[in-house]
Amino acid sequence: MTEPAAGSAARPPLRAPECAHAVLHDVMVTMRDGTRLATDIYLPAADGAIRPGRWPVVLERTPYDKARSQTNTPDGAFWARRGYACVKQDCRGRFGSEGEFISYPSEGDDGIDTFEWIRAQPWCDGRVAVTGSSYYASTAQAILCRNPRGLVAAVIRVGAGDYHEDGAWSGGAFQLTHNVNYTLGLAANGKEAAADSHVARAIAKALEPANAFALMRRGVLPEGGSVLSLAPSYDAWYQDWQRHELYDSFWHQDGYRFDYKAAADVPVLLIATWYDAFLGGMLDAFQGYAEGKSSPVEMIAGAGYHSSVYSMSSVAGDVDFGPDFPIDVPAAILRWFDQHVKGVDRGLSSGRAFHAFRIEGGDGSRTPSGNLRAGGSWRCFSAWPPPDAVPTPFHLGADLGLHRDIPPAGSLSYTHDPADPVPTVGGNVSSGLEIVLAGPHDQRGDRRLSQCRDTRPLAERPDVLVFRAAPLAEDTELSGMISVVLHVSSSAVDTDFTAKLIDEYPPSPDYPDGYAMNLQDGIVRARLRSFTQAGPGYRRLYAQRNEPLEPGVVVEVTIDLWAISVLVRAGHRIRLDVSSSNFPRFDVNPNTGEPFAGRRLPPVVARNTVHVGPSFPSRLILPLRQAV
Repeated sequence: MTEPAAGSAARPPLRAPECAHAVLHDVMVTMRDGTRLATDIYLPAADGAIRPGRWPVVLERTPYDKARSQTNTPDGAFWARRGYACVKQDCRGRFGSEGEFISYPSEGDDGIDTFEWIRAQPWCDGRVAVTGSSYYASTAQAILCRNPRGLVAAVIRVGAGDYHEDGAWSGGAFQLTHNVNYTLGLAANGKEAAADSHVARAIAKALEPANAFALMRRGVLPEGGSVLSLAPSYDAWYQDWQRHELYDSFWHQDGYRFDYKAAADVPVLLIATWYDAFLGGMLDAFQGYAEGKSSPVEMIAGAGYHSSVYSMSSVAGDVDFGPDFPIDVPAAILRWFDQHVKGVDRGLSSGRAFHAFRIEGGDGSRTPSGNLRAGGSWRCFSAWPPPDAVPTPFHLGADLGLHRDIPPAGSLSYTHDPADPVPTVGGNVSSGLEIVLAGPHDQRGDRRLSQCRDTRPLAERPDVLVFRAAPLAEDTELSGMISVVLHVSSSAVDTDFTAKLIDEYPPSPDYPDGYAMNLQDGIVRARLRSFTQAGPGYRRLYAQRNEPLEPGVVVEVTIDLWAISVLVRAGHRIRLDVSSSNFPRFDVNPNTGEPFAGRRLPPVVARNTVHVGPSFPSRLILPLRQAV
């Protein structure tokens, strides 16, 4: 059922180049509406000339500049030197391409038009593979889910699966850090900035951490009322994101979500990280691309955050996970395409496989570079969640304990003041790393962060309920899906509830106060608590309808913490922090019940209560499996 992957899935040997390469720059490819997109074509070459012949093609479409190279990422030359043609294209409205950029919805039609153009070229042998990371993971998926003739394989890296839940919103809360920083970053090199140096300077100024943080503190950015109005084409879709807090037809557009059932039945490799903002989408993709299909689907899930796939460092956040942690992305993709595009046997399986990096708690020592020393190893599962992982409830008690048995009835209350939110310290962050910390960190204030007033542990805040299990008698593995079910009430008509799963290290010489290492966290906006879920291996999609609270009336809310694989060491404690804010990763709920984009009332302080016991079994559900 399970066996160590020994890093082989993540770091296969890299095949040496076979030849030189040549590039055709800025070939303008015409879309169905007449818009032309700038495209670079990399071809095998020898003796200074393009080699004759037809080649399988690797296609990437990006809004981040087709000429841009990233570390730990195969570029066009990489593919051409190994006997592939590679096509890299600027998305509509970006850099050399014509038209207006609208984040995501145009990528399906443009992707298919480009795909069909490639298949008609004399250097294409009819076989095309798609790949991409982050935004351009979505451009690849937009093609994959259209199922075009000639598509033979795909590799998707740290990509969204449903943008309402992955990017713009999460659990009904607006993802401030991502949305503000991401939109400003795109606008900074967009058409308006390129045409007017004053606009370019203003947006660049707004991107400076102090100024971007000030925008986040505002929460809603009204149309025409912020620096984004200098780039109207970007402000337009940002306003759409703000207005559509409910999971309505706006988010059903092609590009914002993907129809996995309609996808091509081709081999798909997924590369994800536990601390990525898009982890939920990658979990959905692993299930969706395999259901009802026969082609191999594999996932590699590492311990880092969104940007870790562009690095070979053993460090993510404030934690060193050891030498087995880094994922050699070029080698992994090459092996996938060699076997599934060219038909060269690279030893890959013919079914489903989930390669998980299991985080393994260390001894509480600090590395010479100042990071917590942890570790980890690769495990290979035939399915996700692992079939032998048992969803096990840990019940919240009025004594602030986590119990295997349901405790006596009780309740715990705290005050949520929107003027004093709990600061974001680490977690699943994909953008704005100058403002927030990504990945695992000790859960205490950090003076590098504008949102932190001091360096006290977050557990000392009066608006954070800290639930702890007894120190573990033996190493305990958690591998699978995680969720928190709370029975709550509030004095307000709306409020948020947050949950954060923590591996709490005992005190050590290097960390006299211990180390509270965040594993996963999530949020739910109480009035947007309704959700759907496609199956046990999928994440939840929230904001299906608007359901204001009745003050004082108990309701059940579920907070999705997605997934993890971790070995919590003997002597450590499993800890759950519950509160009502996580700023600036998420907007602060003013507790007024108004729609996000229509907020006008002054914020109100809410008294929030978590109810426990037989009638209100609030619980943390963890995937326990036998540690090996």
